[in-house]
Amino acid sequence: FLEDNSRDHVTTQLAFVDDSYTMALAYTNADSANTDGSANANDYTSYGISGTYKFSNNASAIPSSIYAGYGWKNPEKVDDSSNIEDGNTWTVGAMWKNAFKEGNNMGLALGTAETHRDDSGYDDPLAWEAFYEIGINDRITITPAVFNIEKDGADDVSGALVKTTFSF
Repeated sequence: FLEDNSRDHVTTQLAFVDDSYTMALAYTNADSANTDGSANANDYTSYGISGTYKFSNNASAIPSSIYAGYGWKNPEKVDDSSNIEDGNTWTVGAMWKNAFKEGNNMGLALGTAETHRDDSGYDDPLAWEAFYEIGINDRITITPAVFNIEKDGADDVSGALVKTTFSF
């Protein structure tokens, strides 16, 4: 642990939580135990900042909460030919409580599908998702969701799922 030949991933987080908002800062230092001095994708420092805000109104057109986050990653050594380079990620989302019916929730999110690079020809792939949580009763919810993930230089991945939650 914390030696030259050990694989360490140390993350710290500082957060402030209030009734209507949350802010968080994160820091990660990752070491792959690479001792030959070459570039390695698992040797990096990364940072992140995120926050949520809960609205106090009951208007159905305005989300009940919003979210945004941004992160960046700095490898110890850059190697453009292996795509080991500085990068960043971002995400935004919104959720509506009691959407269309009391007890049901709806959410949407959009963000980067992979760490963004400043390479020429890079197509800034995105990921998005949407869900609608249906409250069957106090103990059972069914949540259908759809998603799409774009990858740079690859086919999109799309899908759907249905999650059932039982609370005891």
